[in-house]
Amino acid sequence: MKADDVEFLVGMAVQLDETIRKLVIDEQEIFEKLGDARVQELKAFWNQEFTDEEEQDFKRSLDYWDKILIRTWANAQRARQTRAQVGQTLMKLNSHL
Repeated sequence: MKADDVEFLVGMAVQLDETIRKLVIDEQEIFEKLGDARVQELKAFWNQEFTDEEEQDFKRSLDYWDKILIRTWANAQRARQTRAQVGQTLMKLNSHL
């Protein structure tokens, strides 16, 4: 792999770290808006702990901040997965040096 490719991966890792930090801050701000009880309900929904009927009822109750929190969780999950892949790629490259 070329030096430019490694530099790109390192830059990507740094950007992903920054994104993850921002999403954690956003998540905490939304937690404060929603309150503990609602956050626990949303966590149960996110973790797919509801029956199909409960899930359908719950989806109808979602408001703006609920949806923003769910989207924040989804973005954070994708960013963490991508960051892990970038880290694994860099480790493999370092082991070949």
